[in-house]
Amino acid sequence: MSSRFAKRSKQRKVNRVLNTFIAIVFALILFFGWKWLFANDRSVKETNASPQLAPVEVETNEPSNDEPPSETETETNEQQPNDNVQETVVEDPNSNVIREIVNPSWQPIGTTQSEPHVTQYDKNSVDWKEMLDAISYATGISSSDLIVWFIGNGGSPNHAVATVSKKDKTEHYKVFIEWVTNEGWKPTKVQQLKEIERRP
Repeated sequence: MSSRFAKRSKQRKVNRVLNTFIAIVFALILFFGWKWLFANDRSVKETNASPQLAPVEVETNEPSNDEPPSETETETNEQQPNDNVQETVVEDPNSNVIREIVNPSWQPIGTTQSEPHVTQYDKNSVDWKEMLDAISYATGISSSDLIVWFIGNGGSPNHAVATVSKKDKTEHYKVFIEWVTNEGWKPTKVQQLKEIERRP
């Protein structure tokens, strides 16, 4: 009988050790799973909260020049997301605006133009291309994937407003930009729209 008792006692000790190891492994799985889940969730929120910076290419009828981007353009594309992004969700059912984004970290895109600057709404002008670059920078959509419905005066000679969509027409934006002396066009506000507005 004592051998049976000793055997049971030994089995209980083995079971306790095994159960302890199982509990430790389970706790580690929970810990690392929780950490991984919230690390991915945080990076998704950061990605969605700030505009994506994409390289910009515009198709023109002019011959292609393979000049490297200026330092200003390179710095602009390497900007880090800013936690001060102001995003306002518009809850008015009669409004065409889904949300409005103002990002204080937006910088001018750089320019090859000289001062005094005169805004030109000609599709073949350098100014038009630079406006498209600023719009692409603000929306995070490559200019080759943009449909431009309207670009026009934004209330003063140094302000412009544009209505654009992705080529697949799943996203529509109104983008407000301003000219910064010797630095180029700078986005000031982006509104995501429910429907296309051909003119503001």
